[in-house]
Amino acid sequence: MGLATYDDLKAAVADWLDREDLAGRTGDFITLAEARLNRLMGFSALTARAELEAAPGQAELAGPEDLRDVLALTRSDGTARGHRLQGGRIRLVPPPEAPERLVLDYRARPRLSEAAPTNAVLAEHPDLYLFGALAEAAPFLRDGEMLAVFAARLDAALTEARMREARLNAPAARRPDPALAPESRP
Repeated sequence: MGLATYDDLKAAVADWLDREDLAGRTGDFITLAEARLNRLMGFSALTARAELEAAPGQAELAGPEDLRDVLALTRSDGTARGHRLQGGRIRLVPPPEAPERLVLDYRARPRLSEAAPTNAVLAEHPDLYLFGALAEAAPFLRDGEMLAVFAARLDAALTEARMREARLNAPAARRPDPALAPESRP
């Protein structure tokens, strides 16, 4: 079974639990796993950009629904804009004196649902979702052994995903182009 969509993930969680009576709870386990992953992850695949407009004197803007952390808030000319993030709202410090067009670079919260059946985390790291949901199911089932197994699997998958992210974000090694190297003469 593939894990490409929210429905695939719910079916896989139900299969791994092997409990038909929990079919209606798999969405809850996924939501709990997603909340945990949102606290633990900082993957570049979760970055997004939004354009915002602030009116003169407007001290606060609503952030995008999936806003987790602000990476940068800049004016349309590229200069930094003072701000603070408070409860999903962006406070402008100081409020603008004239209308401003702003560009918000932010880290998004991945959220799976029937309406949003896939995201970058599920596409790249389906094991994070699966093992996270199974680890969240274990306390509900009062199964300590299951919790230990799937918490360890989640930790291992998270470590591997972080290592992959570090490799992807590491600067590339510089390699000289042999065609540009001076000729060596004996």
